[in-house]
Amino acid sequence: MKPLKKTYHIAFPAALAVCLLLFLLIGGSYFTKYLQARIFEERTTQLNEITSQVRANLDNALNFHWNYLTTAVNALEYENFNSVEDMARFIGDVEQLLETDQFSSLFMLLDSQGNCYDAEGKHGVWSDLDRISGGGSRYTFITESRFYDSNFWAFVQKLDTPIETGGDTAVVFTHIILLKDIHTLSEYYDSAAYGSHNETYILKSNGTRMHDNITVENTIHSYNVLKVLEDMEGQEYPDIREALTEKDPLSTNFRYNGTEYYYCLTSLEAYDTLLLFLIPAEYVASGTVEMMGAVIRMLLLLSLILVAMLILVVVSIIRQQSSIRLFWQEQENLRRQEEMNAKLEESNAMLARSKETAEQAFKIAEEANRAKSSFLSNMSHDIRTPMNAIVGFASLLSRDADNPAKVLEYTRKISSSSQHLLGLINDILDISKIEAGKTVLNLTDENMSDLIENIDSIIRPQMKSKRHVFEVIIKDLKHEQVVMDKLRLNQILLNLLSNAVKYTPEGGHVSFTIQELEQYARTLAHFRFIVADNGYGMSPEYVKKIFQAFTREEDSVTNKIQGTGLGMAITKNLLDLMGGKITVESEKGKGSVFTVDLELQIGDQERKPHQHPETELSDKQNILEGMHILVAEDNEINAEILTELLDMEGATCEIYENGRLAVDAFGRSAVGQYDLILMDVQMPLMNGYEATKAIRNLSHPSALTIPIIAMTANAFAEDIREALDAGMNAHAAKPIDMAVLAQTVQTVLEQI
Repeated sequence: MKPLKKTYHIAFPAALAVCLLLFLLIGGSYFTKYLQARIFEERTTQLNEITSQVRANLDNALNFHWNYLTTAVNALEYENFNSVEDMARFIGDVEQLLETDQFSSLFMLLDSQGNCYDAEGKHGVWSDLDRISGGGSRYTFITESRFYDSNFWAFVQKLDTPIETGGDTAVVFTHIILLKDIHTLSEYYDSAAYGSHNETYILKSNGTRMHDNITVENTIHSYNVLKVLEDMEGQEYPDIREALTEKDPLSTNFRYNGTEYYYCLTSLEAYDTLLLFLIPAEYVASGTVEMMGAVIRMLLLLSLILVAMLILVVVSIIRQQSSIRLFWQEQENLRRQEEMNAKLEESNAMLARSKETAEQAFKIAEEANRAKSSFLSNMSHDIRTPMNAIVGFASLLSRDADNPAKVLEYTRKISSSSQHLLGLINDILDISKIEAGKTVLNLTDENMSDLIENIDSIIRPQMKSKRHVFEVIIKDLKHEQVVMDKLRLNQILLNLLSNAVKYTPEGGHVSFTIQELEQYARTLAHFRFIVADNGYGMSPEYVKKIFQAFTREEDSVTNKIQGTGLGMAITKNLLDLMGGKITVESEKGKGSVFTVDLELQIGDQERKPHQHPETELSDKQNILEGMHILVAEDNEINAEILTELLDMEGATCEIYENGRLAVDAFGRSAVGQYDLILMDVQMPLMNGYEATKAIRNLSHPSALTIPIIAMTANAFAEDIREALDAGMNAHAAKPIDMAVLAQTVQTVLEQI
């Protein structure tokens, strides 16, 4: 009986200790969750209260500026303007009287044509016309001003009675505007409740920030702040904007880089704006958290004392066991300690490897960030250069309007700068679409000789202007008809040849070789395209990264040549999409050789009839002359420009502002009333695709035969295919080039 009694004395305290430990673990887990819920509730409540206070302060500040604007409106009732200059002086007097310079504010008047006028006489079309086109008389929103290079709160008051200036060129003013620099209102939406630890973001209603309110200290640097918040670890709202419609303000927490943050988001619906507070969790309700932490620590201390006492009782009983049992227990403990040490060493090694991997990833990210920063700097310069020319020559046009020679020269230079700017934008859109994986090939049966001839006709005038010797060499061309994306292959080869023109000094030599090599497969033709020049060449370091996006070689000579640094990246990505490859050999001061290898499916080798672009219009030099055209275009300025361009070509047109009106107009028309339909794609009520399908389904005798040409800024291959699938005959990309439009119309008429 003695051994049994001894076992009982040992088992009972041990079981009691286990039960107590389980109770502490379960109770501690429940208590911890309860405290976390209370802390979360306290923190979100506190943030909501502060947000409400800040929102009220901001409302008061904005109402104060409405009072300023009302004072200016009242002053307008007693003024008569004989000229725009009188109006500018009046604005200056009002600003001086109200001392707006102390509040970083300024007044402007808006005329019936959408032009803005301020105290300095500046004017131009205001970019936010669509935001004041509703039926209201007052509007408040944030605008990114093109005129003053900053973000402003815009307070817009529609005049009850429009004001008209005297003189020969009368101007009718319909709205008065007060612009308030958004940064000067920071004192109203910044809260001092958390010292300098909180961050405040003013966002657009779609969650994007203003372009100039990103600071180095901000936790979130991305453009779309709400998208970043939705992707944060622990964030409970997968769609914040939808949650905001049900609960405003919206408060919750998330983890970022190992730190817990809280945010509070509220909608300033009247101003089309969101207000976001962001703060590390340790600074929110810190007193409450500290008190609860003290309670937890006290409970843990008491629990540890109780457990320690039980352990002492159990240990005292166990020590009564035989020395042999103690010896083996000690040996077992040593063995376990060795295992733990081994696991700890393994964990340390894994941590070291993880740290090394993270450091390498960080270096790669830093290099990519530097490349993009350099690209943005170059793009800022490259875009501003043609924009400066366009704005400058537009101003000179108004000054020298009575001098035809200067008007023609300014117009030519504006057109040249516009084409350069369009090229920059196209490159940026191309690389964005490629990186997003949305580029698809538009494969058709085409003639290789036609492609070469077209490229030669485009690039040879550029070669001639720089007095280059340009050779086109064709070798062993056995399969002329092949299946390819003609537009993209044309883009690839023109990229290479354009670079050869730009980076070869005057009087240089450029060659373009097209060779068909031995076939690897019976149905595929293997082509090699070689572009060689004796230009500036490239360093070995730059050759290794030439096909990376956002890279340009820093060189005193090539820095003067404009470019995006995207052409080669676009070329490489398009060739990857086609299953081709590109290589480059270059030596500084001796020139470069680019080699493209591409396999294309062999098409029908019976050569299709070919006409040169110059001869296609020879029978009728102006195909548009005498035409009466139905135009669907919702943008008033674009419609006005198109009307004038068609008038220059001897054509007349009728403009309808959406697809529904265009369909109705065609349905009512007599047979032969319209020769052609130019259809914009993105329009209200009914877009261009829907309108085209509706026209084709009409019972009108000409519904199936009248030519319909898409007229849109969406110029990717899938956009062209979608236009054709909708029933259109062709596609003309904006901005409209009348020569291209005439050629498109000629082609369409020949196909009908």
